[in-house]
Amino acid sequence: MAGDKLPEDSQKIERDGVMFIDSIFPVQLGIWDIRHYIAASQQLRVISSLEETLNQITLPGFRVEKLESRIKDGGAFVKFKYMQVTKKNGDEQPLDTPSLEDELKRQIHALGGIRTWIGNHAGDVWLVRGKPWKEDMRRYASNNMKVFFEGPDIYQETLYDIMRHYGQISNISNPVPVPAGNLRFSTIKFANSRAATRAHNCIHGFTLVDQPAIPGQSTEVKPTRLATVYERKLKGQAVWDWITGHPRISVPVLVFLLVQSAEFQKIDASNKIFDPIRTLVVQAKVVGWLDFDEFRVIKWLRRNIIDRLNFFRKKEADPEPATSVDNEALWKDRKEAENTLRAYLSEAPSTIAFVHGPQGSGKSSMLNRALRHADRKVLVIDCEVLNRSRSDADVINGLAAQTGYWPVFTWLNNVTGMIDLASVGLIGQKTGLSSSVESQQKEILEVVGSALKGVSYRYREVQRGKEIRKKLTQQTEAKLKETMEKIQEGVYHDPRVDAVAGTGVTSELGVGDERMTEKDVYHSKKPPESVERAILKAEEVITSGKEMVQQQLDPVPPDQQQESKKNDKSDPIGVIQGAVQGVVNEGKQGAEKLWSGAKDQLGLKGPQEPTSRPKPEYPQQKDIGDDIRALPVVVIKNYSTKNTFTDELVVVLAEWAAGLADGGLAHVVVMSDNRDNGRRLEKALPSKPLTSIAVADADPASALSFVQDKLNQYGVQTSLGKEQRLQIERLGGRSSDLETLCHKVRNGLTVEMAVEDIIARGVGELRKNAFGEEVEEIKSMGWSPQQVFFILKNLAKSTELPYYDVLLDFPFKGDEAALRSLEHAELISITTQEGRPSTIRPGRPVYRYVFERLVNDQIFRSVQDIALNDKAIASAEATIRACEEELLKLEQIQPLDSGLLSSGVTRQRANYLLKKIYEAETKVEKLEAANALLKKSLKKP
Repeated sequence: MAGDKLPEDSQKIERDGVMFIDSIFPVQLGIWDIRHYIAASQQLRVISSLEETLNQITLPGFRVEKLESRIKDGGAFVKFKYMQVTKKNGDEQPLDTPSLEDELKRQIHALGGIRTWIGNHAGDVWLVRGKPWKEDMRRYASNNMKVFFEGPDIYQETLYDIMRHYGQISNISNPVPVPAGNLRFSTIKFANSRAATRAHNCIHGFTLVDQPAIPGQSTEVKPTRLATVYERKLKGQAVWDWITGHPRISVPVLVFLLVQSAEFQKIDASNKIFDPIRTLVVQAKVVGWLDFDEFRVIKWLRRNIIDRLNFFRKKEADPEPATSVDNEALWKDRKEAENTLRAYLSEAPSTIAFVHGPQGSGKSSMLNRALRHADRKVLVIDCEVLNRSRSDADVINGLAAQTGYWPVFTWLNNVTGMIDLASVGLIGQKTGLSSSVESQQKEILEVVGSALKGVSYRYREVQRGKEIRKKLTQQTEAKLKETMEKIQEGVYHDPRVDAVAGTGVTSELGVGDERMTEKDVYHSKKPPESVERAILKAEEVITSGKEMVQQQLDPVPPDQQQESKKNDKSDPIGVIQGAVQGVVNEGKQGAEKLWSGAKDQLGLKGPQEPTSRPKPEYPQQKDIGDDIRALPVVVIKNYSTKNTFTDELVVVLAEWAAGLADGGLAHVVVMSDNRDNGRRLEKALPSKPLTSIAVADADPASALSFVQDKLNQYGVQTSLGKEQRLQIERLGGRSSDLETLCHKVRNGLTVEMAVEDIIARGVGELRKNAFGEEVEEIKSMGWSPQQVFFILKNLAKSTELPYYDVLLDFPFKGDEAALRSLEHAELISITTQEGRPSTIRPGRPVYRYVFERLVNDQIFRSVQDIALNDKAIASAEATIRACEEELLKLEQIQPLDSGLLSSGVTRQRANYLLKKIYEAETKVEKLEAANALLKKSLKKP
């Protein structure tokens, strides 16, 4: 073309052009498409190769001006210049685009094609007819492309002719009606995303005038600019828009799905889906499969790495665990309680062990020792943690976490509750999908019960396997011993020699000249040398013994007899017995040497001496069989309820514990600070009595011994004098208080200072717990400040109070619930006698002195006495008003009881009422006078 001669009326004009090179990069389908990031690393290499290829094109005046990659659409834009032939008169010929594009493609293909990012030459050239939009938004390529019309609509035929050049078209839609002010558009669906990217990058911004549909129609039509945009296959809000736009369909479907999920939960509760998983997780928690601290790798790392580093090394612990048993041995009652608990754990379960005692009396330490020596699998449920729950869901989650019950779907309860609420509003009744908290608790404990049964079964299977392995080992050793004896005697036949024994009868029988039985070797057998030496020695001893016996039997002169006695003081019979015993022992030692030598030759090892000290066993533990050891132990600690969320739980736990004990599935130990909590257990197991184990405070002598021994453990060398002993007796025998005393003495305080500090702290705690600090807190208590102060003031004077005397007198007046609340708060303790309440004592022995210290506070006592007197005055005035009202009624009926035949009942009743008014008035006057004096004392600084 460069050498062709131009016509005389033609000229060359330099033109600008843009072409799109596609397929040199992968088309990015989304932000997750990793091909895009790989291709980006090859960008410089691909662009350099493209530039080299384009520089070899020989079109007239062709040169590359600029290269710009378009990695997102898999290509690049090339701005170039070339020469175009036009007429000299100024009428430019139209751009012959197809011929230019075809010539570019032909020359590029002749050069071997355009290199792509993966190394092949699949790139192609497309001239850009519009104005490219070089954006970097997250609009990724798609087969579907919208073509907006900025002007009159374009017919489908015209669109097809324009777009078909870039690839196969599957469908073209007609322009759809749109709101005023919006552009109309058609949607074109290409067969692949490559065709869509070519059309988008080459046609966007292209302006054309469409021909009229009817021939002869006016052609004065405005031009139309085409704007192309990829259409996502799935819109982000399409699903939500459809759901909100079709409520008659979506709402019933949503309700159906919720119902099915609730039904799914009900199926789950019927032991079909998740219960096997839950059972396995509970067993893992009880057996300790998931206890990482017990893994061998963790132990090795801790022993060889962590424990060797100074900043990880813990301080030396107090020697309490090593001697705690000795301390407890000082308390006779505590030892008896522990022995009772061990006896219960060593027998087949048939009832519940109920351990009760005041808080801090040592129930947990006693139970831990008993369980540690019993070597049993334990499941612990702590009601104190569950009592801190603030909702029913917290109770369910807490119970599931403590038992290992997983997975748990508490959120479904909220869903089913909402469905029931909506159902009640629509049809007036519940759907029955939701389950109560009590039923959920029972479902959890039922799965835990089946898991405990699996724990017992697994233990028995493990023990059975150990017995089988032990028997096999014994049989193997016995067989080996028998073989070695035959080898020593020369009667052992090795069947392996049969293969090399030759042919004939000898080979068929597998025997030859060797001896086969003990009879064959009887005369030719030679005993070991040790046995021969023992036999010779025995013969010599027996011969000498016979001579001595003969000398004893022969008559000997008296002088020779005395001389013989002096020379020989031994007993001939004893000498013979000793000789025989020596022969036996020597023969036994020789046999043992032979056996050990044979085992060494065969490379066998006998039982080695234990390297560690054997674990001590209690007498109660020796008689326990494997059937008892296989049973797990369920411990329910702090068995009580302190809020409304756990009221049902304690009842469910009692029924579940009774079922476990009655069915013989596990030993159940329930611990509580209050003896009255055992009534729930008795109600759940009415046919059998509970194994009640009471843990009380220590007597003064045991408490002193405990403190002295504990101080010796801490390395505090001190001798307890008379004054110090009196101070320790003020604390009583509560284990927690004695431990606190010992810790304070170890930290440098004297015994007197430590006891004083404990009492002072008790005063502060009592003010807060018994009287409250805020109005709302006082209202939430189960007693009034006047009631608790009445108890405190009287217990400061006496060690105990009669229960029913306090209950029936002011300020309780039969309010037994207040006394029970004070007992639950551990401010007082109520002792029983023959099953009924008997006396009231301080909740802790040290509380007597705390009460005394609190009552001796003059200001505090005056304020409380005034409040108590005011309440008593109000009660007396109420009595006076009631009596006055009754007297007025009697005045109205007095005429009916007058005359000669009158009984005088009204006068007798009136005298009784007047007497009560007098007593109440006298009481009011005394209390008013007492209040006046108390108020005067409050005015003093």
